[in-house]
Amino acid sequence: MTINIDHKPVDFSFAADGVAYQITISPNTGEELQHKQIFTFRIEPGSGEAENIAIVSSPTINTQGQDVYNIDLSDIISALTSTYQTSGRRIISGYVSVRLWEVGGVSVSDPWATILPGTAGGLKLTGELPANIHPFLLARGNEEGSLHFYRSELAAMEYIYAIIPDAYAGLKIETDDATVDIQSQVLVDVSAGSKLFGIYVGYSAIVEEANALFVGFHNFTEEIRSSMLSIMEDPDTDDTHMLKWINSMGATEALLLTGEMRDISEIDNPDLYITRQTPKETQRAYLRRSVTTKYSLQTGYLTPARICALKDLLTSDSVYIKQDDQWIQVLVSADTAHAVHQRDPENFELTIEVMTQTRYYKPNRTVNPLPSSQERLLQDNSGNLILDNNSNTIQENG
Repeated sequence: MTINIDHKPVDFSFAADGVAYQITISPNTGEELQHKQIFTFRIEPGSGEAENIAIVSSPTINTQGQDVYNIDLSDIISALTSTYQTSGRRIISGYVSVRLWEVGGVSVSDPWATILPGTAGGLKLTGELPANIHPFLLARGNEEGSLHFYRSELAAMEYIYAIIPDAYAGLKIETDDATVDIQSQVLVDVSAGSKLFGIYVGYSAIVEEANALFVGFHNFTEEIRSSMLSIMEDPDTDDTHMLKWINSMGATEALLLTGEMRDISEIDNPDLYITRQTPKETQRAYLRRSVTTKYSLQTGYLTPARICALKDLLTSDSVYIKQDDQWIQVLVSADTAHAVHQRDPENFELTIEVMTQTRYYKPNRTVNPLPSSQERLLQDNSGNLILDNNSNTIQENG
């Protein structure tokens, strides 16, 4: 039999966009085809051992009497991909490489294709980038020619990932501050053409000192395309809340919100049961009720680019909020209705539900410790301590 691969994933593609193969098998002279074949695919995770996966498929028969097999590995590949992970700032994993290995026990010469998690989100991996498309694996859009981030958002994300399409030979990374060291970047070539790279920004000099990050694409002679990230100081407000999620392109992204948050936790109805029953009376008891911790959070006024990020957050299956220096997984929902042609920033109300439910609500047992020496406490003329409900007064006058 003669095996032709008519369609396969491009060298660099995303799992949610489809991992489809179309394979045509033609009979050789005097040969009768088996109208059902076993296709073996070789799948190699970004970190881990390669495995073979066998798929049995039935064909359709075209007008030339050839068997045409259509196989989509999207579900299998999506389960094997994850968000991008870094190890020692030298390697990025989370993607997989796949190739057709055998057909009916016959080896096939098929080059590897690299499959990234999520969707390309309109990012073209071949040819030059359009002038209004940025290369970063981020859900937010451009504003006035650049992407805008607060410093704490970059610190929470740790890495910014981007694609170098195969039309460019390389890139150059600079900031507006020549003293900032950006040698901690990660560059991973996971295919023969396009490349995936990451810039380390978490708690680095980029976050602390720079106000702009420039990424320029060039060919072998000159720079032909550039993109900019604007880095802003965190807003000076009473309330700041950080949300982090895995965006639709498989990368970590963060959003700092500045509105008020209210505790709207819910206590479940009790489960009743009978403890004792007689002809005259029935004694009942109930189980301790579970508490679902929920919050209502005002986002503060968001620009169109940040609203794009918020919508992507609402569709994510992995969202976290930072509380007491810990990341807690939550479910976020909201009504994001807004004008299509937005003229002014808009505020939205989010409902945030903590995923962990407990029957033992943790009370707030935090108190301000008293000084070790009683001499610093407020006393009367006889040396007796004056006990006042206002502990601040005791400390301020102690």
